Formats: sequence, C-alpha cells, structure tokens
Amino acid sequence: MLTVQTTTLNRECLLDRPDVLAVVDFDANPGERPTDARHIVTPLAADTPYREVWTSPSGPVTTGTSGAIHYARTDSETIGSLILEDQGEDIETLAHRAYAELLAWLGQQNHQRLWRVWNFFSDINDGEGDDERYRRFSLGRHRALRESALPEQALPPATAIGCEAAQVFLMFIAGAAPCEPVENPRQISAYRYPRQYGPASPSFARAAKVNNAAGGALIVSGTASIVGHETRHEGDWRRQLDETHRNLASLTQRADVAAAPAALRAYTRPGVPADELIERIQGHWGRETPVIPLRGEICRRDLLLEIEGLWPLAAPGATGEPESQPADTTAIRT
Repeated sequence: MLTVQTTTLNRECLLDRPDVLAVVDFDANPGERPTDARHIVTPLAADTPYREVWTSPSGPVTTGTSGAIHYARTDSETIGSLILEDQGEDIETLAHRAYAELLAWLGQQNHQRLWRVWNFFSDINDGEGDDERYRRFSLGRHRALRESALPEQALPPATAIGCEAAQVFLMFIAGAAPCEPVENPRQISAYRYPRQYGPASPSFARAAKVNNAAGGALIVSGTASIVGHETRHEGDWRRQLDETHRNLASLTQRADVAAAPAALRAYTRPGVPADELIERIQGHWGRETPVIPLRGEICRRDLLLEIEGLWPLAAPGATGEPESQPADTTAIRT
C-alpha cells in the first residue's frame, strides 16, 4: 500500500529511490514548477524543516504530464498535482477549470477514484458575502463535480487553505477502488451546509477509509473548531485547538480507529505560536506524533487553525505492535 513519511532527508536522495511517488516540499514562494513530476512544492511556509515522501511497493513508478497535470503512478495508485496560474481571472472559473481538467483526465485512467485532494489558492477570504473567493471557489468546484456526475457519497476528503502564490494549486491521490467516506456526528456534513455559507456547499467528506489486504488508513480532511455548522471559540486558538481535537476524536471513533495518528499537518494563521501549538498537539496525541505546522489562511475568517492527518488501519487479521520507524521518519499506510 501507499506509504507517506515525514522526514528531513535530502530531496535528491529521496528522488533517487525507485519506490518514491512524491516528495512534497513547502515553500510560500514556490518558484518555477519542478520538471520531475514526483517533486511537488506546496505553496505554504512551514515552521519546521520537514518534507513528506510518498512511496509504494506496488511495482515500478512511472511519471508523466497532461496539460496542467503532473503525475506519478504505480499499479495501485496515482499521486499528482495540477497548477493553474492566477492572473486575476475569476476564481470560480479557475476552480471549475481545474476540477474539470482533473476529473476528465482521471476518467481516462485506471485510477479514476479520488481518495484525497488538497486545494491552495491566494486571498481565500477576500470579498464579501457570496463574492468571497472561497465561496466562489466552492461554486466552481461544485459545478465541475456535478457535471462529472460524482455523487455526494463518493466525495473525497479535502483541505482548502489560502496561500500567497498567485496560483490555483491542487494535489491529489487517486486509486482504482473507491474510498469509504466517514462523516463526523458532531458536525453537519460540509456538502449539506445551509445557504448562509454560500451558493454551493463545500464539496468534501470529513474523512475516508482506504483499505486493502495489506492495511489502510483513515484519511482526515482539514478539521477545525466547528460544531454542527457553526464556528466555536472565535479569537481563542487554544480553545479552538481543543474543539478540533474533540472533532478528530469523534471522527476516529466513528471510523472505529483506535490507533494514534501517524502524522499530522496543522495549518494556522499568523499569531499562533508554532512551538506551543506542536507541544499541545503532541501532548494530546503522543509525544512522538510528527506534526508539520504550516502558515496559511483558513477558509473561514473566524477560524485560526485546522488539522488534518492520517490514522493507520491494521491489515485484516493483523496482530501485535507496528514496527518502529527510523527516528526521522513516520510511516503511514493508505
């Protein structure tokens, strides 16, 4: 199965490995897109030197490009990125174009099922009411998904964060088998939010299970201090973090996952101290839990942070403790 590690190992050395599908770096000013499709630069600043490396034992890795899409694949899964330059065009139009291109391309591949999508674009909170860029992005995404006839029950987990780079950046994971969406009983499903959040509700699942005989993972969307559909603890990042932890606990309980998280990303607005944030997260989930803190704009103006992650699932019939990982890496099986 697909595996991701957080590591400080040299990028070139990682890309020399034959089992590497993607090396993900974080840089608020990503510069020119790498020519190697396996090297993905997420346009956010990180407060640690960590990068992610995604590997797979499922045969040889092949790479390619198609339009705005760069991808790497094995027999079992595909990881890729799609980047559109934002030169002032309406964000709804750009979102629709990005998702329409991605879904049309996937429809021609062996791995047609989306397992996860990350969305990053600039000025996510700019605009008032229905003119807010996040709401318009959600509308463009919704139109493309509707045109592809993707049902709500098949929506993948997702994250949407504002960045400084003038681009619409998507990273995605896809496979041949569908994922199993999981919703949070403490929250209304995002795709059923009331009209006050925009003309089209955000199109994503709270989490999803991906499984096969070798094991799997619970893939969790960006999760924040929202109960029902309302933000809680406005202006207090520590209480928002506590509420976020309650939501993550609710999701893992709903999915019947007892393991600790294998790795987490924490997105925060400026003003949230990274050291204290990591200390509090690791105090809750375990001191060895790797956390990558990233700076960006959360999709709601009254939210100060959100957390996403992967929780390991045991392979059917598996017993005993998982093997330990090297000190600078943490494996996640999906």
